[in-house]
Amino acid sequence: MKRILYIVVVFISLCGCNDSFLDRLPETSLVTEKFFNSPSDLALFVNKLYLSESPQYWDIGTDNVVASEKDEMLDLIRGNITPATVGGWNWGQVRELNYFLDNAGRAEGDQALIDHYIGIVRMLRGKEYYELVKRYSDVPWYDHVLSDTDIDELYKPQDSRLFVMDKIMEDLRFGCKHILPDLKGRVTYTQWYAYGLLARIALHEGTFRKYHTELGLESTADKFLEEAVSACEKIMENTAEFDIYTDGGVNEAYRNLFASNNLSKCKEMILYKDFDNEALIRHDASMHVFAYTTNLSRSLMESYLVKKDEKAVPFSSVENYQTKTFIETFADRDPRYAQTFMYPGYIRPGDAKPFVPNMNLGGYPQIKFVSKDASQNQWGCSYTDLPLMRLGEILLIYAEAKAELGTLTQPDLDKSINKLRKRVGMPDMVLSDLVADPVLEQQYPNVTGGMRNAILEIRRERRVELACEGFRQDDLMRWKVGKLLELPQGAYIAKINDVFDVTGDGVTDVGIFLNSKAVKPIYKKKICYYLEEENGEKTSISLSEGDHGYIILTNDVENPKKFEEPKYYYFPIPQGERITNPNLKETNFW
Repeated sequence: MKRILYIVVVFISLCGCNDSFLDRLPETSLVTEKFFNSPSDLALFVNKLYLSESPQYWDIGTDNVVASEKDEMLDLIRGNITPATVGGWNWGQVRELNYFLDNAGRAEGDQALIDHYIGIVRMLRGKEYYELVKRYSDVPWYDHVLSDTDIDELYKPQDSRLFVMDKIMEDLRFGCKHILPDLKGRVTYTQWYAYGLLARIALHEGTFRKYHTELGLESTADKFLEEAVSACEKIMENTAEFDIYTDGGVNEAYRNLFASNNLSKCKEMILYKDFDNEALIRHDASMHVFAYTTNLSRSLMESYLVKKDEKAVPFSSVENYQTKTFIETFADRDPRYAQTFMYPGYIRPGDAKPFVPNMNLGGYPQIKFVSKDASQNQWGCSYTDLPLMRLGEILLIYAEAKAELGTLTQPDLDKSINKLRKRVGMPDMVLSDLVADPVLEQQYPNVTGGMRNAILEIRRERRVELACEGFRQDDLMRWKVGKLLELPQGAYIAKINDVFDVTGDGVTDVGIFLNSKAVKPIYKKKICYYLEEENGEKTSISLSEGDHGYIILTNDVENPKKFEEPKYYYFPIPQGERITNPNLKETNFW
């Protein structure tokens, strides 16, 4: 794999595959003549696309985090985005993929291998187009590179979501049929990734159509859910290649998935991004996620189940759950909680003593994706491999799609959700035992029908298992529960002007005070946070009840977020684009 990376760098330097280059690339260019003649030429192009993959390691812009980090979704629901200010409507990637597809037919050699690379690029075109559909719903469909003489196509209006989704699914199915299955260390696009991507997109589209009644497409939802199930089954049946990772046991295996320097032999991986210290291929995940500009939220914390009497019960069933201290929240919880959230007494590799949470960020630091190697916990120094798709996601897609179709059975749960629970030693989900959780009912009020309790519990499981992997925002959008974005909260603080223990050693560490004048002399050596500056102005944090309650960002109080239904499930088209092409219609509800 490392040798391939160097070859691709040479290819990129020769053809300069960036959007501005592609926009001006003539069909008769030297690049086309030199690089589309054989399967190996096609491989160079495709490998470059793999290098551009961006693994996700946090849930910025969702109800899973308390964040000061700037995010487009947060700007949207604060009313800061309009057609005059919005970005997006970018077509460079679509044009690049179409450029390949326009020229790949020139290659000579093993036709199965040629079709393999064409299948990869068609699959990625489907993926790229779905990002546009999620953002705008209706978009113009282009399946070839346009020139400046293609006036009718350049200035055409959007095609319907129905039409574009049919084209996307055609691309994805072509990929499933023609991409070769050889995993090759799990760092190349394979037939298995194609099945997984089809399942991911089909679940999203099926549930989006089911819950977004404003589109009037509810009757077309099931066909996508059925296709998601079928694609998942292809992967789940291949037990020789894929299985849930358990190295490290119930208290380490889950976190190890996200702190490994080498995932090549991990059977849970369908595709991962390969990083390498010696080749200077690194990332900043460890630094970004650990108390930099975000912490995790109270809402996510409460999603983790509690083990009680050999059963898994909601945290909300615990007496006085709403006022549990930071330390108390960890008692008898799903082990994924302490492998995602920083636990009391956690010592970050390289530090000499337990880390004290930053209350200005909410008080719940994230340790999922933080390296266990001290040398990697610096900017630009992380080289842990990062998942792009794993079996855990596929099992969750399968269970959710079956539940939404109303066909979920206990055997279905046993080969999906319960495999994930067994990894961490949690009791099985038993379909006949499921009862309504009032917290989930409040979060997802539009879920109805005989499978309601199963759907709600699967959503909980998905949130917990895939926390901080970049899925949450899409999930909230497709389930039509954007209101959950409005006011994320952090840890509970029993009272101000006092100190408390967060490291679990019985010694107080930190306190939140009204202001510096409220700090007693005996607390001067503790870590102190304030609700007011000396001049009386509010600091960056407040408490939900004034002198106690959950930590909230003052900006969320003074500049509240309001999710407008159904408008904010879509983005407007930039004003300049509609001036350039008057045939484009503004996005529905804008």
